[in-house]
Amino acid sequence: MNTDKAATEWNELKGKIKGKWSKLVDADVDGFKGNLHLIADKIQTTYGYTKDKAQQEYSDFRKSLEPKVSSVEAVKPV
Repeated sequence: MNTDKAATEWNELKGKIKGKWSKLVDADVDGFKGNLHLIADKIQTTYGYTKDKAQQEYSDFRKSLEPKVSSVEAVKPV
């Protein structure tokens, strides 16, 4: 992956993180670059969530980033 593409993808991801958890400041989000697993701990402390709720929020967020496969594509013959 070239650096321009990586930077573009990070900026998009950063925007999604800020859109989901608006209380996180830029310094927080910049600290997640390459360390997305840190999001759960930070949203736990920032939002006052339980550890389980923070982990679920992070898990749901990660799932939302996965490419969606439509049901038509999933059963497309080979």
